[in-house]
Amino acid sequence: MKFIDRLLSKNYTFLKITLIIAVIFLILIINIFDIYYFKKPLASIIFDVTSSFVLTCLLLCLTFYLIKKKEKQFESQIQQLCEAYQYIGQINRKIDALLELDIASLDQSAHRPIHETASGIFKQLISLLGAKAGFLYFNPPLEFKMYTDNQKNHEVKNALEILARSGAKEFRHSQGQENELFFKELGLTDDLLKKYDFVIKPVYMHQQDIGIMLLLFKKNQALEDRDLNIIRVFSFYLALNATFRPDFSKYKT
Repeated sequence: MKFIDRLLSKNYTFLKITLIIAVIFLILIINIFDIYYFKKPLASIIFDVTSSFVLTCLLLCLTFYLIKKKEKQFESQIQQLCEAYQYIGQINRKIDALLELDIASLDQSAHRPIHETASGIFKQLISLLGAKAGFLYFNPPLEFKMYTDNQKNHEVKNALEILARSGAKEFRHSQGQENELFFKELGLTDDLLKKYDFVIKPVYMHQQDIGIMLLLFKKNQALEDRDLNIIRVFSFYLALNATFRPDFSKYKT
């Protein structure tokens, strides 16, 4: 029974049954022909029918095993290609986002508030990295605080405000036991660290601490070195946006 169950597994069941029926029909026709024309004994006929059927089933098992193995290889290759295309798409999206960081937005002649441009930059970073929430804070005299979260989770908001007030001076990601301990010392609970990963990035300009940037991700969300470098680039651009206000209007291109 196990042999028949293996032969008639889910893949290509109809085709297998059809082939088995066709083989049985051919074996019977051939052996009937042998009985009438070659007068073969019944015992020999039974042996031929049985051995032919068993060999046919073995060949079918082997054939469909190889087909199934090739299918799995193709599925694996297709999955790898899909993941590669997704990865390339993510990289292209990140490159495009970096290219869209237009330095002309820093032009003070446009009379755009610093808070407005900072909000746009920070929201773009959150979208780019797939963060669940973010918190941006600029120290006085700028004094700007921004919290963004689609679900408006008060527990998350309070946690990010605690981190913002912690005065942390290091760029840290909460993955790993040592890093989790760092965030616990800043005031986060075990429950929060079990549910989320946090990134904390102080914002500096010319070694001056002008604010802090916080990001929250779903637990164990992969962040590559490239993503951490993108956070550094956006942090620098936020600092540039807050402190460097040239007038480009007198230059012509």
